[in-house]
Amino acid sequence: MNRKVKHSLLFLITGMLFCSCEDFIESDIEHEPIQLLAPANNLTTIQLTHTFWWDFVDGVEVYNMQLVEGTFSSAIRLVLDTTISKNKFDLTLSPGSFQWRVRGKNNGGETDYATFNLIIDSTLDISSLQVVLTNPSTNFITNSTSVAFSWSALLNADDYLVEVHEDTWSGAAAFGPQIAASTNLSTTLAEGVFVWGVQARNTTSATSTAFSTRTLTIDTTAPNSPSLVSPSNNSTANNGYNTYTWTQGVNTGTILTDHIYFYSDALGATPFKDASTTGLSYQDSLAPGTYYWAVVSTDAATNVGEFSVLNKVIIP
Repeated sequence: MNRKVKHSLLFLITGMLFCSCEDFIESDIEHEPIQLLAPANNLTTIQLTHTFWWDFVDGVEVYNMQLVEGTFSSAIRLVLDTTISKNKFDLTLSPGSFQWRVRGKNNGGETDYATFNLIIDSTLDISSLQVVLTNPSTNFITNSTSVAFSWSALLNADDYLVEVHEDTWSGAAAFGPQIAASTNLSTTLAEGVFVWGVQARNTTSATSTAFSTRTLTIDTTAPNSPSLVSPSNNSTANNGYNTYTWTQGVNTGTILTDHIYFYSDALGATPFKDASTTGLSYQDSLAPGTYYWAVVSTDAATNVGEFSVLNKVIIP
């Protein structure tokens, strides 16, 4: 091998080694600062739930967040010690004085901690707080008229006021106002759309929160039976490919999903194929043969309507 070729090979191998090493070198983050954003340093608040938030730092793979009651130099108790890849963390605390800190880490090292102070006041004034609703979920749809409402306990709340209104929060009262000493309450409602809300009250300081509200839909009516349009009964499809269409009566309930079923026998005992659609048509290509098809509708409250008639189609 001549000298020129040797030098070329040496240069190539050296370059490959250099590139390979570079690929495994982690970013040096030891001197990168962590910028804490919220809650603000030395904040005093009566708010119990906070989103702890900081800036992303280039090269950091995960963040270690710690929170203690007291200070890190004189901790009363460790509240949180977690490692996450995101730059936000939600946490609900009780009244007290806290310190929280965050540092970034990768396989090559870690940053210094950035530390903030937070004080949660135990005042009895709850007017700026918010009740966290838990059940039913937002925009919940059900076919049951029996409804169990629940919410999270609010510190310093003596009781809760529960109301249910028709259609909107300003609509006619469907239930309540009802005082609840605990964090749950059950009732029976008619079919319809409702907005339910809960307000926390403190009788000592004569303060109350604003109502927290959610929408609830009760739909107990089964959908109409679909009317099959095409292919008409006993018709023959062209080239084995067909578009199946049908109609529905006026839907007074929640959004419908239609299910089309294909059978090999006129009894419609066991479908060999089925599909779902939110439209009034379905396209499919079947092998030559004689088949039967039908459609049934289901609404968002899981009410199931009656099956359509069974139409026969011949695929040549």
